[in-house]
Amino acid sequence: MKVLQEEYEHPTQASRVRLNVFELPPGPNAPGVDTPTEKGGFLVTEERIGTVTVVSTLGFFDSREAAMERLKERARQLQLQQYRPVASAA
Repeated sequence: MKVLQEEYEHPTQASRVRLNVFELPPGPNAPGVDTPTEKGGFLVTEERIGTVTVVSTLGFFDSREAAMERLKERARQLQLQQYRPVASAA
């Protein structure tokens, strides 16, 4: 389940960046997945949205607080690269 999503845009680039936090319930790993998710936790991802969407994993965390801190850290890095938050449509 998606817990949080933030989107950023750059003033001179057409692509956008979306940061996500997902809560994963406890359960067995899918075949071929090495991330230790059996106990559940929080997955942080980054999507680079342009002509194609590229998804990167920023980490898997046991606590919501650790996942949110990783998201905030990546958001600060993007802002240093002159990305700015996109106003929510809601």
